[in-house]
Amino acid sequence: MNNGAPPGPAMQQALSDDVEMLLLPVFLEEADELRPMINDSLRALRAAPGDEAQRQLTNRLLHTFKGSARMTGAMRIGDIIHAMEDRLLAPPPSGLWDALENDIERIDVLLEELRKTQLAAETDPIEDSSQPEKKAAAERSPFVRMSERLYRTLRQTAKELNKRVNLELIVNDVDLDGRVLEKMTAPFEHLLRNAIAHGVENEQQRIDSDKEVIGEIQLCLRQKTNEVIIEFNDDGRGLDLAALRAQAISKGLLDEADTSEDQLKQLIFIPGISTATEVTGVSGRGIGMDVVRNEITALGGQIEVNSKPGKGTQFTIHLPAHTLVSHETRRRSAIDP
Repeated sequence: MNNGAPPGPAMQQALSDDVEMLLLPVFLEEADELRPMINDSLRALRAAPGDEAQRQLTNRLLHTFKGSARMTGAMRIGDIIHAMEDRLLAPPPSGLWDALENDIERIDVLLEELRKTQLAAETDPIEDSSQPEKKAAAERSPFVRMSERLYRTLRQTAKELNKRVNLELIVNDVDLDGRVLEKMTAPFEHLLRNAIAHGVENEQQRIDSDKEVIGEIQLCLRQKTNEVIIEFNDDGRGLDLAALRAQAISKGLLDEADTSEDQLKQLIFIPGISTATEVTGVSGRGIGMDVVRNEITALGGQIEVNSKPGKGTQFTIHLPAHTLVSHETRRRSAIDP
């Protein structure tokens, strides 16, 4: 029993960083915002370890930080945060808080390394020849920047779970204000990871179900009268409503009385509810879908979910049309791994 000790050298050496330099400045900015919030949340949790709401808040902050780190390619930071999540889920061992403080210190060291890497890239004269490319990257439309992040998330998640998945992005005669699209990128990333982890079956399961071996995920944005409609679909197994019901009953959120399918589907937005059979670096903690809904609600929108067993799941997001700023149609597609 390690009593909350950090991972040993062998585990630390298992992962190496593969940093996407275009995303690094954004990640470091997010880290500057999240680090003090995580510190404050951990201190509050240490003062009141039985406060479940505080524990959920801490888990959500860590989950967001981990997703951002892995998307940027800061895999060592992502691995440390994953270990922190594990510590908080398990019964508190002796030395828990010392171990968590040690984790934070290790993250700070790695963040400082990344800041030096960014500074070197910005000041190295050898990099001058790349300035036109950097300028062109900065001038890319918000949709293109978002799509690059989503395809990176697709590649990393599909590789980790050993699945083959195609992602198609479609924008029909609509564009969102860049700031709104940036706020929606993190929810899109979470929906994408969930679709690959929970929805799309592995290759053998898809063959057994008479499906194409490559799973299909589609994100479509379109305008309808006074709103923007965003549809996120996968052709996977669909929601396991029986598992959702069982989890909700075990946590005291439902009684044994009959509950409609629509009510059961809404359970995925409750923190701590997950149909995953195991916790992985991608999913299984029941953290994130509540954050997705909160982000959408903060933008004045709403999210609906529909699912058919063996056919897949669809999330439909409605946002106010005042976020429209231009008209364009784009389509991109990628398959991984």
